[in-house]
Amino acid sequence: MILVALNQDDREDLGFLDVSEGRRIRIGRRPVALEGESVDLLTITWKDRLVSRNHFSAIKDGDDLMVERLPALPGRSQPNSLYSNRVSRDREILTEPYRVRPGESFCIGIQGATSFFWLKSIDELENALGELDELSDQELAGFLPASNAVIDYDDVAQLDEYSLRFQLKLLQRELPEQVLSGWSDEEDLFSRAALFLENALPGQKGVSACYVAVSKNGDEVEYEVLNRDPTARADFRPSRTLLAQMSISSPIKEDVRVWNSKEDQRVFRVGSLGAEIDWVAIIPVAAMDDKAEVHRDESGRPVYQYVVVRQATETAAASFVPFLRLIASLAASLLHARREQRVQDRMSTYFSPALRDMMGREGEGEFDPAMVDCTVMFVDRRGSSRLLEKAKTDEEILDRLDENQEIVGMITGLIFEQEGVITDFAGDGALALWGWPKWVKTKRAHARFAVEAAEKIIRDLADRVEYEDEHGRLMPSVRLGISTGRLAVGKTGPSQQWHISVFGSVANLGARLERIAKEFKVPILISAETRDRMEEDNRIEGEGRLLRKLCYIEPAGFKESYPIFELVQAKELGGSGASKEDVATYERALDVFVKRQWNDCLDLLKTLPHDDEAAQWLIRKTLKFQKNPPADGWGGEIKSLSK
Repeated sequence: MILVALNQDDREDLGFLDVSEGRRIRIGRRPVALEGESVDLLTITWKDRLVSRNHFSAIKDGDDLMVERLPALPGRSQPNSLYSNRVSRDREILTEPYRVRPGESFCIGIQGATSFFWLKSIDELENALGELDELSDQELAGFLPASNAVIDYDDVAQLDEYSLRFQLKLLQRELPEQVLSGWSDEEDLFSRAALFLENALPGQKGVSACYVAVSKNGDEVEYEVLNRDPTARADFRPSRTLLAQMSISSPIKEDVRVWNSKEDQRVFRVGSLGAEIDWVAIIPVAAMDDKAEVHRDESGRPVYQYVVVRQATETAAASFVPFLRLIASLAASLLHARREQRVQDRMSTYFSPALRDMMGREGEGEFDPAMVDCTVMFVDRRGSSRLLEKAKTDEEILDRLDENQEIVGMITGLIFEQEGVITDFAGDGALALWGWPKWVKTKRAHARFAVEAAEKIIRDLADRVEYEDEHGRLMPSVRLGISTGRLAVGKTGPSQQWHISVFGSVANLGARLERIAKEFKVPILISAETRDRMEEDNRIEGEGRLLRKLCYIEPAGFKESYPIFELVQAKELGGSGASKEDVATYERALDVFVKRQWNDCLDLLKTLPHDDEAAQWLIRKTLKFQKNPPADGWGGEIKSLSK
């Protein structure tokens, strides 16, 4: 038997679990097993605010499924009730524990979007989807009129010709100038739109408009007016009584409410509404798109357009609602476009155009912090700080910065070509990532993509390789450190200025490898895990690469040692140019070094070329240990001071 969870708003979102006899399962947005508890978990991956993290549990009883909500956590209310899987207006609460028989279904919340189907096999899923489609059709056909019973769009025809011409003029001339262009922020846009509405309802007197962000504190409704309007009446304020009628906890764009003082006298007697008010309209600020959500302010509160009209004509409420909805939709669309542009601007720093396009389809939630298996690469331009220090004039400094910008831009482009993600810039370098987000094509072979990117960077910077007398050979213009494993990655910082960050020992090791490459004077160092992934992917010998184990190093700030590998590059690229024979000789020397056979190690290393900086480095370490042997228990590790 299979329990299937379906998203009514997008039936492509689904999850299912094969339920075993007598084994309990837990369902929710982030279900967890308690310590020592043996349960299976079914996670709801789509957004449904009515579903709790740990919402309900279930257990198979013969062919049936027994379901029951989980107890409330300390300080929280019990999760939303389970209901029969019908249209919202016809749903009935289920008595728990509830027995679900094969082929039956249920849902969470009276207006929830998550349904569950208890099926004998996955083959029955198509019928379940058909049932979901029928529910959606019934919902559209019968639910909405209850919220919009006052609205009759045909009544617009009852407006006189002057009124229609006046509205058309407003839409064609005043709307673009007063509202659509030139606004600076959300408050400015709402202020312009409110002022526009107060002058846009022909034949009316005493129109007041505002935009409010609404929330609930227990049973009390709280709101904040989001626009400034110097022409607003001193006694004007939105009615908490009317705002409480809105679906604040689960706002939907179809929840348009219009109150008429003649027909709703019980409501209009309340508080500060006053006897002169003829009608009030509260309209969610949401675009007209089918899947558009109600706009929320930075605090996450839904935003509504609130309009009050005094001394109105009898048809005003019905006839002007389409006009009001249009303005609310335009405001929402403008804010959405501005927000999307800001996201795109931020993303252009981190992601290639292809990944930015894909992110637009996947959603920003994909970038929340998570533990991920991936590969990081730290790349730094060698000697750039020294070059800047040597600059004597302002022009020289600016020339150096322009040159550095050009190189960093080229590095960024190569990383993007290899489907990498830039997570940070550090003036003359960058931090890149492969294997994240989860939907990129580098997910399974991220180590290979990172190594290939490093090789391309070295090759494309071949024209910037310089001969340095102190080393007696060509030196590369950049150094790179690559490390692979699980690390924490995701967006950090406030919503307006978030950036991508990485945390964990894998990221720290990659940073240390880039610095340690300076000690060995080689362009590219990689971790043992990166090497292993490359070997599993048959991307070392099969593609002519040569790796050399340099030593077991204990990086600064670490308490254990790691084998590190040089990705050998040709001398003309600023690499060591070590041959296969040189690599074999060096690694034999490293083996006897670890065994404390100092003389044998020196004899082997002295057969290597004098310009092999790695060999000279190990010679110095061997001479040091020969004079001052390491303590008992030493396993060959060498401490590095490079951070």
